[in-house]
Amino acid sequence: MTHVLSTPTQTRRKGVPGAAGLLLLQFVTMWTAFFILAPAINWPASLDEPPSVILPLILDQSTAVFAGYLSYLIHALALIPLAILLRDALELDGAMGLAVVALGVLAGFAKAFGIVRWLFLMPGLAAAYTDPSASPATKDAIEVVYGAFNAYAGGVGELLGVGLFAGIWTIVISVAMLRRGSRWLGYAGFGAAALLLSTLLSVVGIESPIMLTLSGILWQFWTLALAISLWRRA
Repeated sequence: MTHVLSTPTQTRRKGVPGAAGLLLLQFVTMWTAFFILAPAINWPASLDEPPSVILPLILDQSTAVFAGYLSYLIHALALIPLAILLRDALELDGAMGLAVVALGVLAGFAKAFGIVRWLFLMPGLAAAYTDPSASPATKDAIEVVYGAFNAYAGGVGELLGVGLFAGIWTIVISVAMLRRGSRWLGYAGFGAAALLLSTLLSVVGIESPIMLTLSGILWQFWTLALAISLWRRA
C-alpha cells in the first residue's frame, strides 16, 4: 500500500475552500441582519434613539430583533475560525501569519461582545421599561443602565472590534494580497481599512454616519471579492 504524505503547502491549501466559505457566510449573515433589522427597528439609525423610543420598539419587534442580532452574532463569530483558515489559505508565516490570526480573533470576540447585549440584556430592559407598573424612578434607572452599557459594549464592539482590530486585520491581508499579485484587491482593502479606522475619530467627538455606513458596505463587498478570489484559486 502506498501512503502519500501531504506537503505543508498542500495542507495549507486545504484551508482555501473553508476560508472562502466563511467569508461568504459572514457576508450573507451581515446582510441578513440588515434586511431583518432595518425595517423592524430602523437599524442602524435607531442606535442613536433615546431609550424611551428604542426600548418599546425592541419589545414590539422582539422576534425580528432576536433573529436579526443572532444573524449579526454569527457574522462576528465567523471571523474567529476565518482568521485561522485565512492564514493557511494565504500561506502566511511569521509575524504576518500571527497578526492575521490574532487580529481576526480579537475582532470577532470584540464584535460578538458588543452584539450579545441586544440578545440578552436589552429585551429584559425593554420589558421592565414598558411594564405598566414601572415607576418614573425605575424608568430613569433603566435609562441609565441602557446608556452606560451601550457606551461600554458599543465601544468594545464598534470601536475596538470593527474600527481598530478589523481595520488593521484588513491592512495585513491587503499587504498579503499585494504580495500575491492581487493589486486591485490589495488596494481596495487599504481603502476599506482606512474607512474602518476613520470610525475611531468618534473617540474625540468626530462622527460621520455616512462614513460609518460606507465603511461597513465597502468592507463587506471587499470580503466578498476576497471570497471569490479564493474560490477561483481552489
